Amino acid sequence: MTKLPVAAHRTMAGQHGVVSSHQLHAHGLSTRQIHHLAQSGQLIHVERGAYATPSVELDELGRCAAVCLARPAVAIAGPTAGRLWGFRHVQGDRRIHVIGPPHSQPASRPGVAVYRTAAIHGDDIVLRPDGIRVTSRARTALDLARHLSPDLLLSVMEQAMHDGNLSESEMRTVAVDWMSPQRPWLFTFLRQLERRVAGPAAESGPEVDLGQALEAAGVTGLVRQYEVELPGYGRARFDLAVPALRWAVEVDVHPVHEQTIGHTSDRRRDAGAVALGWLVNRVSRAEFRASLDTVVAHLVEVYRARSAASR
Repeated sequence: MTKLPVAAHRTMAGQHGVVSSHQLHAHGLSTRQIHHLAQSGQLIHVERGAYATPSVELDELGRCAAVCLARPAVAIAGPTAGRLWGFRHVQGDRRIHVIGPPHSQPASRPGVAVYRTAAIHGDDIVLRPDGIRVTSRARTALDLARHLSPDLLLSVMEQAMHDGNLSESEMRTVAVDWMSPQRPWLFTFLRQLERRVAGPAAESGPEVDLGQALEAAGVTGLVRQYEVELPGYGRARFDLAVPALRWAVEVDVHPVHEQTIGHTSDRRRDAGAVALGWLVNRVSRAEFRASLDTVVAHLVEVYRARSAASR
């Protein structure tokens, strides 16, 4: 009776319970033996060229691995790639979104959404240790321009930059080679890149939303993650700041700010900022959730008063 080699079990353990026909052959199994294993229930045929173990539930990661292992020319893309990267605002669905070359047939079963294009570079694809090929953070953000509203897209772009330590230039590069009237979402992507508040990437979605709302309300000179050496504290970065006015806004949506250790650190930071002539406004998670409009209106009043005082 044919049994799965131990090496095959190890391979599947590192690939979400999935293995390719090529890998099974490399482990010494013939096509006939693989067919027998599938008939006897030791393997489950999930994709042409890919199998799964019955001992592991085939989840989204397993389905992604199956498609990638069976079709080396494709990569996980779009909303599915966004979920793999942990991007906010990307809704779950039952489909596996993939990108592949023109005229490719990347899947033999339903539930796979295919975007066929030659407009992709090799360095736009990341190979994970679990056998999943996924579009890079920057390329995933670019492709999500086809799926998200401009404001949500901008938030995802900021997250891609922050999590991947990417610059605006690196984000722009992923799009410029493929500019075409047939790809209007590329222009959407670049327009949102131009909209972002100057400075390093935002560290949270609320920080993105508040920065854009303040600029829309007429606040000028705004920058993100502005670094200042504070006496009695050390180097700190303000979430949002207008350096010319020595005015900063901290978006305290992380739970640590509601804890004793967070309060203590915030007080030390604020004391150091005051010693240098800075005014720091803090926006709590509760305030942000209650009404962004109210928060923005109050901050705009402070900004105008600060501007008048400076004159």
